[in-house]
Amino acid sequence: MAAEKIDGIVISFKNYAENDSLIKIISPGIGINSYIARRSRNPKNKLSAIRQLFTYGTFSGKKPKKNSLGYINSIEDSSIFKNISLDIIKNAYASHIAELLDKAFEDGQQIDNWYRSFLIGLKKIDQGIDPQIIANIFEIQLLGVFGVQPNLSYDPIDHTAGGEFDFSEKFNGILSKKHFGLDPRRLHADPRAIYYLMMLSQIDISRIGSVRISSNIKRSLQRVINLIYDRQIGLKTHSRSFLEEMDSIKIDIRFKKSSHRITIV
Repeated sequence: MAAEKIDGIVISFKNYAENDSLIKIISPGIGINSYIARRSRNPKNKLSAIRQLFTYGTFSGKKPKKNSLGYINSIEDSSIFKNISLDIIKNAYASHIAELLDKAFEDGQQIDNWYRSFLIGLKKIDQGIDPQIIANIFEIQLLGVFGVQPNLSYDPIDHTAGGEFDFSEKFNGILSKKHFGLDPRRLHADPRAIYYLMMLSQIDISRIGSVRISSNIKRSLQRVINLIYDRQIGLKTHSRSFLEEMDSIKIDIRFKKSSHRITIV
């Protein structure tokens, strides 16, 4: 049987059998699938390059059929995201996004729009755009895929769409300031964080040109997102756990007053 071309991005790998690897690749047209890469654990084998996370390009092999694994026999053309590969934090955020996509969709499910967004997101992170904000976009916009759809558009009481908001589990979404008294257990998040929560729920990732948001606002934003994932979805990725651990051991964290802005191009 003639070899098939498989375009895509490597999102995970693990050892398989004696000298092989089990690789997961997200691809246009065929979604996320698993492949056996023969002898790829041998560093002298050219196929060993496929064990680099977020390697992307064109591979040669056999596409998986229903309930079966595919095969990767060779790499025809590939590239890496150099800055992501060299930066442990960038790599962790990229891995977090990949884990979310892998959990959100069934193997073989066609997810071309998400593939496009993922590739753009990786490019943005590699270019130096704040990796947390890029990850936040995926976290927020994937909520509907996970079956959770908090209202992030307007106050449910009177449909107010502007002004100061907080997040309310009771009302499953945002709540305007004039109705804060209806939920004493609202999150008491920074209103600016809620503004970004609302904005990122709608934005096309390709339009992000630059990001400058203060650390305290980003922490407040992440707190809201984590609450939704923990309580409504019950999902915490390995990469998120790592990022939280890294954050907890930072020494001499200083919060500086700074402007906060996202540039849309």
